[in-house]
Amino acid sequence: MSNNGNGLFREDELVNRKIKVGQEWQNRVFPIIAGRLRILHENNDHLSIQTEIAKLDSDFVVVKATVECQKGKFNGTGTASGQRDSRLSDSLVELAETRAIARALRFGGIGVEYTSAEEVSHVASAEPEAEQTINKKPEKVFDQGDGNSKTGTKASSDAIDRPDNGSKPQHCGKGTVTSAQVRALHALTKRAQYSDEDIASLLGPLNASSFQELTRQDASNLIQTLQIEVAA
Repeated sequence: MSNNGNGLFREDELVNRKIKVGQEWQNRVFPIIAGRLRILHENNDHLSIQTEIAKLDSDFVVVKATVECQKGKFNGTGTASGQRDSRLSDSLVELAETRAIARALRFGGIGVEYTSAEEVSHVASAEPEAEQTINKKPEKVFDQGDGNSKTGTKASSDAIDRPDNGSKPQHCGKGTVTSAQVRALHALTKRAQYSDEDIASLLGPLNASSFQELTRQDASNLIQTLQIEVAA
């Protein structure tokens, strides 16, 4: 990705985000919505931006935006959820609206190849797993009774359950994604016109770099979200 959106955006309209691409974490530059709005106003004497709430639940919001300018009429859909956007859980409507407008402006040709910063705001502070744990000291797990304590990593509440029969461990009883779910996710993201970076922004918080690495439950949640977005 270019450092300044091919010259479209000013330096103060760009932010850095850390995105997982494949098996690597990479720093990418994304334009904020203010940059797209500035370009829209500078190039249009007459314009209109309208938004409509398509779905409003306590922890999930879908907003549809319509931008009319001299080039035509463009629609965009934005979603926000309490689970994915926990840091902004008190402003889900505003966040979904901002994302919807950003996508409409993008579809209208303003930095069309660049995902907006607001669309990946939920991974703004994400760090590679190695960076998160490299400085952690091993904790004492149990005492052997002879004054010597073994060290290890303390299991979290959703630790891996290892079956007694020695088979492959399952995470909290959650099965792996099915081939049907993977096909559905590919089809839905294509219909929603998601770029590779859009998809990476969905997968990042789920600690997955591809649809095949999702749990069955996470895949189901994503499918539901995308179905609502496509239908809005």
